[in-house]
Amino acid sequence: MAQNKNGPVIGLAIFMVLSVVFAVFWYMTATDNQLKDAALTKAANDNQELTGTVRVQTEQLNTLKRLIGRGEGEDVGEGESAGDTINGSVTSLLQDLAADGTAVDPDLEGAVRRLASESDKNSWSATDRLKQVKDRTKDLNDTVVSKDGEIKQIQTALADAEQKLVDQEAKHSEELAQREEEIKTLRAQNSTLENEFAAFKVSSGLQIEDLNRDVNQKRSAIIALQRRLREQQDLSFSKPDGIVTTVDHNQNRCYIDLGSADGLRTGVTFSVYRQDNSGVGRTNITDIKGKIEVVSILGAHRAAARIVSQKTGFPIGENDLIYSPIFQTGQALEIVVVGKISTDGLDRDQFRRLVSAAGARIVSEVDDIGDFADGKGTNISREEAVSRMTSRTRYIIIADQGDDDTQDVELQILSKKIKDNSGVLREQALNLGIHEVGLSTFLEHVGYSRKQISWTPESGAAFPGKLANGSRSSAVNATFGNRQSSAVISGQYSERGAAPTVSSGQNSKAFSN
Repeated sequence: MAQNKNGPVIGLAIFMVLSVVFAVFWYMTATDNQLKDAALTKAANDNQELTGTVRVQTEQLNTLKRLIGRGEGEDVGEGESAGDTINGSVTSLLQDLAADGTAVDPDLEGAVRRLASESDKNSWSATDRLKQVKDRTKDLNDTVVSKDGEIKQIQTALADAEQKLVDQEAKHSEELAQREEEIKTLRAQNSTLENEFAAFKVSSGLQIEDLNRDVNQKRSAIIALQRRLREQQDLSFSKPDGIVTTVDHNQNRCYIDLGSADGLRTGVTFSVYRQDNSGVGRTNITDIKGKIEVVSILGAHRAAARIVSQKTGFPIGENDLIYSPIFQTGQALEIVVVGKISTDGLDRDQFRRLVSAAGARIVSEVDDIGDFADGKGTNISREEAVSRMTSRTRYIIIADQGDDDTQDVELQILSKKIKDNSGVLREQALNLGIHEVGLSTFLEHVGYSRKQISWTPESGAAFPGKLANGSRSSAVNATFGNRQSSAVISGQYSERGAAPTVSSGQNSKAFSN
């Protein structure tokens, strides 16, 4: 029974507990609902506020889209710098519009300002250029106006000149017609004169040929007669240059009556003639008794000379005559030389010095290789070589003309060249009456003698003479053998078998007291 009495209590207790729990749960639920209602109300308010804000922002965004020319449905994008969104494309465009192209975060206002500034600058530049173009156009227009005036003046002057030209052409045509008539008349006269001249030319040509033939025949005859006369009579038109005044045979020296006033120089050589000579400068040189060479000038008309050579038995004495074909008192003598200078002991340079030392000069020459030269070794033309020969030229020296019997083709060609060119100057010499003389005869007249004979074992040639023990025998009455020299000797000294000269009993004046 006891257990049954606690049942209601327990039940009540449980009911109370449940009631308390339910009350607590209901309270907590009501409080939570209130909080949730308050939060929901606040959220609704916030949502309404945000909705308004979003609507405002959307309207502003749409306004910006319309401002930049974009559609309302296009995607704006966020944080994008490239792509198809408005943000990407606008950002890329702003970067392109940046002043230096390197801006990371460009802004539209700056870009617009820069574009405005560039636009203003471009506008100012365009305005300035337009002003310059207008100014230049004005200047050009002024120039065109000025040139138009000048063109009008030129056109006026041209028209006047054309009119004058037309008038002159008309006048010229009239004059030309007159001239043509005159030319026809002159041509007719000229044709008549030409016919007459042709007839006269034929007639004169025949006469000239006859005269030239006659002149050539007479010239050839005169030249032949002159040569025959010279050969037969050996006339001399030369005069002695001076005389020997004193002779000193001990010193082998003499003195002559020529000096500085006569243009004499040291080194000049003279031939010495006998007092009873038959004429100086002749082809016959038997009257030449010796040769002398001037060694010093002692006064106006006095000089000392060395006796180079003299004939045996005919010593040089006082009052003997001296002569050189290239020495002429008070003036330079002119000569011409043709051919090779091949005399033993003398070459062309030595010959030139010999002539120059005597105060003479070579005006033209045919040298050793057949070329024309001016006397100093400089080649000249044929015409110049001929023109250098004048009436002042005294001699033409005929030197070696070459070997006709040689088998050497080169020597044959050289000989022909020398002879041909020598013939040109010899022909001119005949025309001018210039005397021809051989080289050896000329040297004899000049008084040239070989200064030195040299021989060396290295040459391979035999010694040109025979000597036995020098000038004396090695023992008394020794036999010398053949004392005749094998060298070529002048014929004047080679007559060993001739009888000795017999004294006439009269001493030469050169040795008389």
